[in-house]
Amino acid sequence: MPSSPPVESIAACADTIGARTAGHLDHLWRLIMPSQGGVADADWFRLISGEPHPLGNVAILAWDDHDEAAIAAVTPLLSIPQPSAAICLHGASEHLAGVLAARGFQPHGAMPAMAVDIHDVATTSLPHGDTFERIATPAAFGEWTDVLATGYGLPRGLSRMLSPEALGADPADDAVIQFFAIRRDGRLVATSMMFLDDGLAGLYCVTTLQDARGQGLGAHVTAEPLRRARTLGYRVGVLQSSDAGHPVYRRLGFQDVGAVPLFIRMPGS
Repeated sequence: MPSSPPVESIAACADTIGARTAGHLDHLWRLIMPSQGGVADADWFRLISGEPHPLGNVAILAWDDHDEAAIAAVTPLLSIPQPSAAICLHGASEHLAGVLAARGFQPHGAMPAMAVDIHDVATTSLPHGDTFERIATPAAFGEWTDVLATGYGLPRGLSRMLSPEALGADPADDAVIQFFAIRRDGRLVATSMMFLDDGLAGLYCVTTLQDARGQGLGAHVTAEPLRRARTLGYRVGVLQSSDAGHPVYRRLGFQDVGAVPLFIRMPGS
């Protein structure tokens, strides 16, 4: 059951929902990544995986203007040859942006932080023959990883770190982390992960293979886990959106509650 009292509605925590939505991402990485090389301080989290993608070598900053914490978090990233990123959970002041820029991190937009009252999530359905399923047996673990890597354009090694291959899959109805997929003609074509934390149901790793896009699969693999979370007492769903996913989530009923600035460092550029 929920480890924290479920948030009753967006309106009930209107003053904090943006910060809690952004912080949900930090909580996830602090939970799943320490055994995979992640290190944490009260003010930051850092992962250096060596994977050739910014999100594989990342610092997550908890303050918008804390020089010392930012420098401590990103300095080890400066010596690796792979791309890296700094995620600013609660915004980035002009001064902090300058601190990051001095170390080669350039602004790369901001991820919309979004929330929805689950009872308002739009109805979704699947094309005839497609099935929605919970990933709970090892037979499908590797395939889930492959779909995430292909659909999201991630190195497979990084996708594996976010997958049931690395994290396992607790089959309990109220498991903190749950993996889902849509199957078509015997193969997985869409994925999502749900993380139950801080009274919120968070959606992550939502992707659909290119040849199955535009058919409502991304919406369904987002909405159906939230409907399951509602049976456990959760009332609010949250996520951090990509540009491509933003209109899909808006149609589902999500609203923007904040933005999470992203800075990217590309060695040699």
